[in-house]
Amino acid sequence: MQLLADEGYIQTIRGKGSLVLGKKRYLFPVSSIKSYKEIVAESGLDSVNRVLKIQDHVLVPERLRFGSPAIYSQLIVRERIVNGTPTILDYDYINEDVANEIPEAAAEDSLFNYFESKLGLTVDYAVKHLTVESAEYDDCDRLKIDQSVPMVVVRSETHLTDSRILSYTESRHRADKFSSVEFARRHH
Repeated sequence: MQLLADEGYIQTIRGKGSLVLGKKRYLFPVSSIKSYKEIVAESGLDSVNRVLKIQDHVLVPERLRFGSPAIYSQLIVRERIVNGTPTILDYDYINEDVANEIPEAAAEDSLFNYFESKLGLTVDYAVKHLTVESAEYDDCDRLKIDQSVPMVVVRSETHLTDSRILSYTESRHRADKFSSVEFARRHH
């Protein structure tokens, strides 16, 4: 059973047994805060990050703020290629009052690692909104899909321990490659 779990064929849920996983999908944890690099390492995925764009002094779009005040950010756009297939587009808006001029090498490796190891910041919590939406032009172009493939869109607002907003992220996943398994218990 452990070998199957290590190879990504099953997910063991304590007290519930095991769930057989489709190998064409990867698990994305919605209820925890993990860097993409951590997810790749835990899942044993063959993945490449490609930085598509870094732009300074960008206003965070209203669709990500959910009523929070407008802030200026450094926009980092990355493409995640999983097992040779373009699968995810990430749009990270990093609060320029907290961190600015993020090096491309840090964006390619791991933003969380850069924030925590290089800048000494402590990420505390995130508020995440998950929706399923139609593919947009950039999704189709970058991920090599047509508009019939829906997108799982995770919009998140990440905070530091002092409650400052670190970043807003829009992570756009091909729905045919997305899976999220969470353990839930009803309180009595």
